[in-house]
Amino acid sequence: MATGEETVTLWRASTELAVGSPLTGVEAVVVALNGAQEPYFQGLRQPFGTVVRPIGAGEFIPSEAISSLPPVDSRVVTVSVDPLHVAIGLQSGDQVDVWASSPDSGSAMPPVLVLSGLTVREVANDVVGTGGEIGVVLLVPVSQVSGLVQAIRTGVIDLVKVPVESQVSK
Repeated sequence: MATGEETVTLWRASTELAVGSPLTGVEAVVVALNGAQEPYFQGLRQPFGTVVRPIGAGEFIPSEAISSLPPVDSRVVTVSVDPLHVAIGLQSGDQVDVWASSPDSGSAMPPVLVLSGLTVREVANDVVGTGGEIGVVLLVPVSQVSGLVQAIRTGVIDLVKVPVESQVSK
């Protein structure tokens, strides 16, 4: 920074932040933007809220990308999934599509997309089911819980990670 430039404290994402995830994994940085800081969260107090549009790792946090309101009409559902049927490194804040296929490996039925763009609340890698499954906790719109629970009970579940650049605001 050149001498005489005005500096401000802005917040940036240290990891990718998915739509619907809480605003975590952010860090304060002091920068000189010469007046271009207006659309971003500023100040020494860490911002909080829910992400309403994808934010890439290293990106400054735009004020309009965060809502202070919690997601409405949602429920938390835990899905038991084989570790080979989920993206490696899946973590809280990621978005996934839920696919279900027949438990009969000889079935000619193709996999079916059950739900798209769900937010991962937690991945319980340390809690392993009787068949070696891990628990993935998803935030699900209340109107879609029934369909997800039915898919969990009747088929094999795959969780497909949605890259940040493919996410859209809900």
